[in-house]
Amino acid sequence: MNNDEKIKEVLKEEEKIIEMEKKEEKNIKNIMETVTNNNKNKANYVLSASILIAAVLISGALIYGKGLGVTEQKANVGSTVNSGATANDDAFVVKKDDLVFGKDNAPVTIFLYSDPSCPFCAAADGGNQEVINYLKSNSPSWTAPIPGIMENYVNTGKARLIYRYYPGHGTGEEAMNVLYCAYDQGKFWELHKAIADNQSDVADIAKVKNLASGVGIDISKLDTCLNSGKYKGKTTADTDLGTKAGVNGTPGFFINKISKAGAQPFSEFKKLIDTILNAQ
Repeated sequence: MNNDEKIKEVLKEEEKIIEMEKKEEKNIKNIMETVTNNNKNKANYVLSASILIAAVLISGALIYGKGLGVTEQKANVGSTVNSGATANDDAFVVKKDDLVFGKDNAPVTIFLYSDPSCPFCAAADGGNQEVINYLKSNSPSWTAPIPGIMENYVNTGKARLIYRYYPGHGTGEEAMNVLYCAYDQGKFWELHKAIADNQSDVADIAKVKNLASGVGIDISKLDTCLNSGKYKGKTTADTDLGTKAGVNGTPGFFINKISKAGAQPFSEFKKLIDTILNAQ
């Protein structure tokens, strides 16, 4: 079975998943109404709402992660549950070498685990038009989540995003090293999008460097960064943190520690982030 057939097979399950998500949304609404009616004290409301929202949305994320927009660690599509992974607080601590976007005091913190070679990760950033077309064929209103998150929350000071590597397709580690160094030049997202649009080149570092040059990255400084070993071992460290956090596949998002798995539409992330902001 080729990649296209595998993607089609995964997406056949999307309609069922969407129905499940709609039911989860109704559950959230009912829960929030109950909490609002029964908790007039704001402190109690925030605590109760946060616990209940987390429980419902984590359940929904696990359902979603098994069927849509998640790249399996050792395959091209689908998802795999890492049964040995448990959430670990250390995984949600920002490290000194993390790639951080947004203000440190933002009320919402988003950890994104991704892989430059992962097709659904590319779609999440608005790249890989073929995958986007598949997603839109089943959900016409689908829009890429990362650009929406950056524009509406990170750039407005409402959220900060921490980007970490997690192997989701198997050929993105070297390109990720280039992205680390692109971050130093303030060109991370420009190169990330260029790679997403040219994933057939992701395993060829010479071609990745050409993409870097095309978005205005100084190649001499890039080579100096790569040769310095500044980010040596970071892909392994990122992966270890992802396993501690409970990453099941890529892309994997954690929003204030609440898991949101896969290239779900921006609207799904908006609902969760807005709910968290409104509860504060």
